[in-house]
Amino acid sequence: MDLHHLRHAIALADERNFSRAAARLGMAQAPLSQSIQRLENSLGVRLFERGRGGTRLTAAGEAFVAEARVAVAAADRARKLAQAAAERHAVVRIGLVSLALWGPIPSLLKTANEAGIAIRLVELGTDDQLALLAKGELDVALVSPPFAAPPRLRTFELAAEELMAALPASEVGDDRPIGIAQLARRLILFPRSQGPVLYDAILALFHSRGLSPSVVHEASRMPTILTLVAAGLGAALVPAGVSRHMPVPGVAFRRLAEVRAAPNWPLALVHLPLPSKGDAAELLRRWRRRPPGIG
Repeated sequence: MDLHHLRHAIALADERNFSRAAARLGMAQAPLSQSIQRLENSLGVRLFERGRGGTRLTAAGEAFVAEARVAVAAADRARKLAQAAAERHAVVRIGLVSLALWGPIPSLLKTANEAGIAIRLVELGTDDQLALLAKGELDVALVSPPFAAPPRLRTFELAAEELMAALPASEVGDDRPIGIAQLARRLILFPRSQGPVLYDAILALFHSRGLSPSVVHEASRMPTILTLVAAGLGAALVPAGVSRHMPVPGVAFRRLAEVRAAPNWPLALVHLPLPSKGDAAELLRRWRRRPPGIG
């Protein structure tokens, strides 16, 4: 059994058809069928049930393919790390959500600069970061939990920001807290796929007050959300840090009258196990030793 067998099993599990799986792998159907048969013989169990409707995983196949995905992802990541080290182009690849820009990122940048560690920042949603992390295309991710954690993921909770209302400035006359009823009929929100638990918690806040919110626009990035608010196209719930670090002309930020009942907007740092002598591990070691408030 080698990586080729694992990749063949994963492709067949995904496609449920030998012909489609072979096309995906860039090989003929007969060699793929022989590869799967040799794999099953070596394991002594059937991984797939064949039928007129295609193939499906057996219980043994389900267990095997789940671990095969982890092994292939780890092998791909090991290859990429080795190539980067051999070429002396080691760069720590850090994914981030917008909230991290005024939280840990300034401190991480300062730590990396002091240590002479090169980094590359990629701003993406939580799910996209986790997918790249699992494939070895990111070293560290700064994301908004909760989320479905890939195997072996190491998670460190960093912060939880209070939610605030963001409304068109022309509609706000004083600094008093805003009731969520003023947002219910024209809510601008991130897509549910980007953070289903937080998304549902926000909607539950409205429902607990007998309100049925109407989501008039969805946007994945905070600058886009604030631009929509400034244009008068709706109102949003945003992390409190946005009001301090991302002021936008035409947008007014106010605390919620229901602040005690509102969920917080969390932030976490996640990564798969890192080589102990690599730049990513060294950056995180140095950064965690940095006193709070420096960055």
